[in-house]
Amino acid sequence: MLKKIFRKRINEIHEKYNDKSVLLVDDISNFFGLESSGVRKVRGNGVLLLTEEELFFGMWKPKKELLIQIKSIIKITNPKSHMHRSVFKPLLKVTFTNENGESDSAAWYVPKLDDWNNVLNKLISKYK
Repeated sequence: MLKKIFRKRINEIHEKYNDKSVLLVDDISNFFGLESSGVRKVRGNGVLLLTEEELFFGMWKPKKELLIQIKSIIKITNPKSHMHRSVFKPLLKVTFTNENGESDSAAWYVPKLDDWNNVLNKLISKYK
């Protein structure tokens, strides 16, 4: 049901990556926030998309976007909470160096967590 309501936004994000090789995509990932934005900032659902060079998240509403270059990712972990929020299941937490050169992190709940871990860790290893 939710996916139908936000189909236009989902299609918009997919079109943005139409000419790139997408390795993984989750149209209904649950975003737990960006550490540098603070605990009270927006969290919500959206499209999490992975290419060889970037991890992209486009929130359904409000239209917020986060782009993380693979080469800037420091590590991937799977805690059960991020910024005092939890669904009591392991999350995909990405720790990376942001555009200011500082360490930052973002986390998502994705159903196929093992796939995301495996592919991301392989991509990260290319830059180490």
